[in-house]
Amino acid sequence: MKRIAEFLLLYFGTPLLLRWVPEWARHFDVELGMWVIPALVLIATAVVMAEAAHGRLRPAELFSWRAPAREWALVLGRFAVCAALLWALLKWRHPELLWSFPRQAPAFWLVVMVCYPLVSVSAQGVLYRWYFERRYAAAFPGRWSLLAGAVAFAFAHVIFRNPWALLFTFAGGLLFLPTYRRTGSMLLANAEHALYGDFLFTVGWGSYFYEGTQAMAAAVAG
Repeated sequence: MKRIAEFLLLYFGTPLLLRWVPEWARHFDVELGMWVIPALVLIATAVVMAEAAHGRLRPAELFSWRAPAREWALVLGRFAVCAALLWALLKWRHPELLWSFPRQAPAFWLVVMVCYPLVSVSAQGVLYRWYFERRYAAAFPGRWSLLAGAVAFAFAHVIFRNPWALLFTFAGGLLFLPTYRRTGSMLLANAEHALYGDFLFTVGWGSYFYEGTQAMAAAVAG
């Protein structure tokens, strides 16, 4: 029961806090959007340090990259199919957004392409794959653990205030967590996550995921 309470506080309480604090802060002319990613990194760092302090950290787990070639092929093949579907969906609903980001701000787009995998995806990998698996997955029986992980991953994106972000990230959770479970490779799961994220920003869905990653990239780009 204690772990379920921790799970709810970490994976649902924290996103709700990050969702509403910026709304409150705007009444005082304070813009907090760019602090979403730093908050994510801070939480991920705190989790790693806590595990290390209790002697439960094996650094190799965080940097594991080995996975069978067939797993890499599966990830890339699945991505190719999903990317085509995401492109077609955007072309149908919002054709004016297609490739708008790299066309209108190519330098800024490049910063996002680098910052997103290195900072955001890495931190999310720690929280929503590595830490979820080692501490909370066992609290949910059978396939419920996958559903719990995917829902938690999706709910982290409630801060974006639109259903597309929740839908896409729920689907992502159903892909990335099993990849990590099958292979134990943080690198492969993070690479898969980064492929989808960078593609969403590139093809034109990035406007639904603006707060945080693009705000951080804007600060980096000056």
